[in-house]
Amino acid sequence: MKKLQTLLHKLEDGVFAVHDGIVSLSGDRLGYLCILNGIIGDMLEARKSRLAIPMAFYVEGERLSGLPNAGKICVLAHGSCASEKDWGFQDNPSKDYGSLLQADLGYFPIYLRYNSGLHISTNGKRFSDLLEKLVRCDSKKVKEIVLLGHSMGGLIFRSACYYGEKEKKRWVRLVKKIFYVGSPHFGTHFEKFGKLTTTVLRHVPTLPTKAIAALIELRSDGIKDLRHGYLTHEDWQRRGADDLLYVHQNKTPLLKTADHYLICGTISKSLDSMIGRLFGDGMVHPGSGVGRGLLPSSQIPFLQDHCKIIPGIPHYKLLKNMKVYRQIREWCEVFSF
Repeated sequence: MKKLQTLLHKLEDGVFAVHDGIVSLSGDRLGYLCILNGIIGDMLEARKSRLAIPMAFYVEGERLSGLPNAGKICVLAHGSCASEKDWGFQDNPSKDYGSLLQADLGYFPIYLRYNSGLHISTNGKRFSDLLEKLVRCDSKKVKEIVLLGHSMGGLIFRSACYYGEKEKKRWVRLVKKIFYVGSPHFGTHFEKFGKLTTTVLRHVPTLPTKAIAALIELRSDGIKDLRHGYLTHEDWQRRGADDLLYVHQNKTPLLKTADHYLICGTISKSLDSMIGRLFGDGMVHPGSGVGRGLLPSSQIPFLQDHCKIIPGIPHYKLLKNMKVYRQIREWCEVFSF
């Protein structure tokens, strides 16, 4: 066992060295840094590594230091292993859902960057505190907040709303609409398969298979939370929460004072396709994306007319597609209660 632990520690050190080597060759520090944080970001933070990404707001590529002079703001949160730069359209990186909403409807875009390897609940709580700090700078400036999250980003918003409402944060009552784009409310099949793989390998009585299982198990807390869509500290701290056959109830309530909208894609070009129904956008199953579980008791009460499945758009292209944006803009134009 000591040999296995020594091997894992050497592998960790090797990951850091490989990252620095790739960055020196490619120059894309942020891109590789976000991938590294997504995979082992919890480990980086625990080691107080210089590679751990601190949560912060960004505007036009610069870290935001104060509240903008805007009555309406839209906060955009990327998904796992990504950054705020991933919102940019391929043909024009300066064009994204935030800049389009600003031009069309006057929302000032603010982009969240965070360590996606941490627990979703940890990032949710930190986001709640960070947004509260921003709003408290001058609460009279902001009249409306829209939250737009892709994949894990949407789950972080749900977690933040839970903690924000629980702690009576000011920002909560300013949120009018929340958009979940490709967010796995009931988790992802990929992480469920990852847990199945490590469970099987650990029961094979050979050192190599146990070593492989231990290596795979190094994946971050953030990735593991995507197995069932854990949103609160209590979710992942419950007894048996890391077991293969654990059944999660998904009981975290939606923020009642906001409208909730969901947009999902499929890898198939037809909604009726068997491939689309089975694999969704390639990462998120359609049922998970719109909050429909296998049991009637596990349904998340999203309004049916607030859910849109757009065929032919895989998971990562949901970030930058005009069909998706037009649906977001249409819903933004609808009056909020």
